[in-house]
Amino acid sequence: MSEDSTVPRSPNPPFTRADLARAAPRVLNRGRWANATVLLFEHGGAQWVIKDFRSSPLLYRETLGRFMVRRELSALAALRGVPGVPADAFRLDGHALAYRFVAGRQIARVGADGATPDYFAALERTVLAIHARGIAHLDLRYGGNILVSDRAEPLVLDFQSHVKLAGLPAWLRRVLVGADLSGLYKHWSHRHPETLGPERLALLARATRLRKLWVFKGYLGWKPHRRDRRTPPKA
Repeated sequence: MSEDSTVPRSPNPPFTRADLARAAPRVLNRGRWANATVLLFEHGGAQWVIKDFRSSPLLYRETLGRFMVRRELSALAALRGVPGVPADAFRLDGHALAYRFVAGRQIARVGADGATPDYFAALERTVLAIHARGIAHLDLRYGGNILVSDRAEPLVLDFQSHVKLAGLPAWLRRVLVGADLSGLYKHWSHRHPETLGPERLALLARATRLRKLWVFKGYLGWKPHRRDRRTPPKA
């Protein structure tokens, strides 16, 4: 698998694998064979999330594990500077990537009081900005990929399932963009349906009708079994 030229090289990364060995990070989620282990690491007064495939089985680690690191970094590089997307992402090594930690809760765990209409309007702007950079996320229906930060701001996580929109037929781009927006509107409708408006409701209804035909699920078309992904408490 070739290297992606859009992936940050990070000649002077904030920390290295050796730093992890000297100050053990906290395990947030111990990944199974198809998922990275997620760590929280404090270094130089800042907190970082690390997605690490180092503990995966050898065959997976050296093939799809490396590929997933490059793949997610490619998306985060294209989205650099977009509010609500993990910031300062870099390659720790071939098996791991890191980005700035933001304290928050998964939207699946937040009710109407915590996820307000203003929050959803900001989340919609973030998703539209992601699309404007040529990226479709494709896993926004899963509430673990969307956070409500401690500042009540949205953060979109986990771009391993993304698809780049450039070069795709216009009809397919519309389908992929619609899939992202319908995922967002699903969460919105569960909390403040009266604020969605007719256009958003119509898009959500169309997406619900087409749901049985949808083939893009999870990682590159395959949706593994979900398990509880706990977000860390504010440090």
